[in-house]
Amino acid sequence: MIRLLVVDDDEINNFLLRHILKKSSYDLQIQAFNDPVEAVGYIKQESDHIDILLLDINMPLMTGWDVLNEIRTDGESLMHQKKIYLLSSSVHSADKQKAKGYAEVSGFISKPITLEFLSTIFREVSES
Repeated sequence: MIRLLVVDDDEINNFLLRHILKKSSYDLQIQAFNDPVEAVGYIKQESDHIDILLLDINMPLMTGWDVLNEIRTDGESLMHQKKIYLLSSSVHSADKQKAKGYAEVSGFISKPITLEFLSTIFREVSES
């Protein structure tokens, strides 16, 4: 089973993602948060039970960058051995540059998310 955590303030994106994932042949456990503050609390308690984190960069209460900083302890992410993908409607070069400062970030996913791209990630997690 692949345990997926989605942190995105856009309820429509979360709904569409769940719809897309229903078409997947992978055994998935999905947890989604619209509120990044709640998500940080969840990650701090459940990081061992998360395989993949899909994290929106632009959220009003707390950015994806803020979330990444909050889940660090002594300079190391609680998710350092997990897959973290940043979500964005448009990935700016400044965001890509900033992500290089976060070793735990595996890459970017442009919205809308496709099942084909997610399947690539799921295959990597399943094989490791």
